[in-house]
Amino acid sequence: MSQKLSRRVILGAAAAAGAVPLAIHLLRPAPATGPVIRLGLIAPFTGNTGAYGPDMEKAARLTVEQINAAGGLLDGHTLELLVEDEESSPTASVAAARKLLDVHKVAGLIGLWGSPPGLAVKPIALQYNTALFVSCSANELTSGDTKGLIWRFQARATHWGTVIARSMLKQGIKTVSVLALQSPFVGSMVAPFEEHFRAHGGQILETVRYNPDQPSYRAEVEQVFSKQPEAVFVPALLTDFSSIVKEVYRGGFTSKLFTLSVAADAEGKFVSGVGAEAAEGIHHFQPSPPLGSPGYQKFVKRMGARDDALFLFAGNTHDQVALFALAVEKARSSAPLDYTRQILSLSNGPGEPVDDVVEALKRVRAGQPINFVGAGSDVDFSPTGDQLNRHFGHYVIRNGQNALVELVS
Repeated sequence: MSQKLSRRVILGAAAAAGAVPLAIHLLRPAPATGPVIRLGLIAPFTGNTGAYGPDMEKAARLTVEQINAAGGLLDGHTLELLVEDEESSPTASVAAARKLLDVHKVAGLIGLWGSPPGLAVKPIALQYNTALFVSCSANELTSGDTKGLIWRFQARATHWGTVIARSMLKQGIKTVSVLALQSPFVGSMVAPFEEHFRAHGGQILETVRYNPDQPSYRAEVEQVFSKQPEAVFVPALLTDFSSIVKEVYRGGFTSKLFTLSVAADAEGKFVSGVGAEAAEGIHHFQPSPPLGSPGYQKFVKRMGARDDALFLFAGNTHDQVALFALAVEKARSSAPLDYTRQILSLSNGPGEPVDDVVEALKRVRAGQPINFVGAGSDVDFSPTGDQLNRHFGHYVIRNGQNALVELVS
């Protein structure tokens, strides 16, 4: 007897016995209970980027639960999420990657918030021929021969600098100083920022770089702000930027502050740390999720957040889990060199846009082409694994809240 006939017989018997609730239950996909496919998440829970890890993990777990509740992958395989702390450290991230690959035998790695951790894990991913889906921006992540295994769910760092320079010029700012964190991510954006600003009539008074986790930033702040530029661009992370802003506030300096949302938002952590008065008027930028899209709105609801919540990285993690699952299902294989070949056809189309992973899996199983649209972005990629068509949100802090100035590209 075929599986289809058996199902019909069971439903018929249940209906004859008056067991309508049982019949309805059997029509739903059965939760996955078969063999396990493991996916590793490396996210920051401690260190200077630790503010983002909890929401990244929550988003990943919610997406895994959706997939398993709808039958899992590859005819009933359960998708299992293993989580390790990035610790905002390349060394810790390498140890986490090796543990996930050697001990837990994961079929892919996702997360990787920071560029130094991502760059440290990249050679391990290539050595193990495993997929690496990252949320970091350093250009080097996707350079060289990546075997099609590395995919960036974020804008390249060079794009940030140009967008921010253009927005500052649009506001009529002509003189700028730069106070920049020493890191691969920031290093990749400062030169394009300066080039664009100068090329369009602006003047860079000076550029000062500082090391992460300094005990004090007073000397750097006084050096840069005492020259009274109209604005200071401070590409930074949460902990160092918070210390810098406190020094600026104590010193009574009046230059406008422009930074990154990873520093001045951190999903509410920045304002609560420095106070609304010190944070007032600070401009910040971040590749933005598609705020008005149905997919993002559904994601915010699943996260249990307010309708106007801004998730800078959790949406990317949802997209990483979803695209991993879709690629495995389409390839009919959890081998990274197999399933990563399916990513472009799933993310770029051709096919009808779908923003729900369960519906997308149904269509993939039915052999239908799709164009998956994520919660963190539209998830369009270049053949080299770089994300395309990212929009940036330009925000300013008013009365302790982020106000959207504009979306720029």
